[in-house]
Amino acid sequence: MVKLPSYLAWPLALSTAVLAQQQEAPQQRVTAIPSMRARLGTQPLPQRKSSYSFTVANTAWLDTGVTVAAGEPLKLSAKGSFQLADGRKTGPAGVNRGWRDLLASFPMNTAPVGSLIGRVSDAGASIPFPIGEGDTVTAPTSGHLYLGVNLPESISATGSFTVKLEFPKPQAVAPKALAAPLQDLTSLISPETFAEIPRRVTDQQGNVGDMVNFALIGTRGQVEQAFKAAGWLQVDRSVDAAIVHGIISTLEHEAYLEMPMSTLYLFNRPQDLSYARAEAISVVAVRHHLRVWNSGKTVNGVPLWVGSATHDNGFEKDERNGQVTHHIDPDIDIERKFVLDSFDAAGVFSSAAYVLPDNPFSSGKTATGGEFHSDGRILVMMLK
Repeated sequence: MVKLPSYLAWPLALSTAVLAQQQEAPQQRVTAIPSMRARLGTQPLPQRKSSYSFTVANTAWLDTGVTVAAGEPLKLSAKGSFQLADGRKTGPAGVNRGWRDLLASFPMNTAPVGSLIGRVSDAGASIPFPIGEGDTVTAPTSGHLYLGVNLPESISATGSFTVKLEFPKPQAVAPKALAAPLQDLTSLISPETFAEIPRRVTDQQGNVGDMVNFALIGTRGQVEQAFKAAGWLQVDRSVDAAIVHGIISTLEHEAYLEMPMSTLYLFNRPQDLSYARAEAISVVAVRHHLRVWNSGKTVNGVPLWVGSATHDNGFEKDERNGQVTHHIDPDIDIERKFVLDSFDAAGVFSSAAYVLPDNPFSSGKTATGGEFHSDGRILVMMLK
């Protein structure tokens, strides 16, 4: 037996031990995702006054620097005015939209022009809420409170709003029994959860396309409410429906954002639900969009929904027929993160995790020929 010199024996023994340890340690296939609410919930709220006053002096979002907690009531009131460059004058309540406003993208499509709006956190997927001259709103998640004016970048304005923030005293309530602790999602799901879930969706001709990259655990009502709270719009199912809807939206001076999307198939049937998030005008070429199917399976007795999310960012040639079709961002994991952030900002899930299934998908082409890639993980969220 050959004896190795000490300067070689020790590194060899160390590397052998590390290799053996790596081989014994199972690969982490389920990874918990802490929500904004959970991350901030582990920290005490910073000391705050009972009320604050802020001045919104321009149309950019104002970070108040005040941290609010998910579910906390916020009493807001405002006064002041802005003079818009197009000649209109508005107070915190805003003014009705005109025909020209249909050609602009507003931070909040459903709020009046120039009205006071707010949001919690600076995440790009955060959805604004209306404030107007005054309202008591419930913080959807934890984070800094932001204040803004509902104006597109194309309309400049001068003036200011003075905004007062108060924290109502909590009402005395009868003591209740402690609620049962939420079960950790990582103990309910595993790679085997998705063993019978196809990795790809197909078009009507059977051409494989987009990847299944997210899943929801909840009833249909919970799914629909979660998307609504997170700012996603259910799109029209047909061109005829879109025409009628578009006409109605135009007559009501609202931007039309519910353009239909193509039908794709999973479990040999078309999507159960279709949602999008987009801005006026650019919706034709650029939008976040996704499709959702009820998998027919349950997790802990609750329905499991699976879906495919991609981001349209322009046009390209459809390799099936030579016509023009949408081009998607090839890094579809960015869109998966956008779905997570939008649900997180709305505070609609109780637990979330990434799951790396068996035979994870890594790269391929859409049914129309566009290339895309992924790390193969599936985002899973348990809805409230």
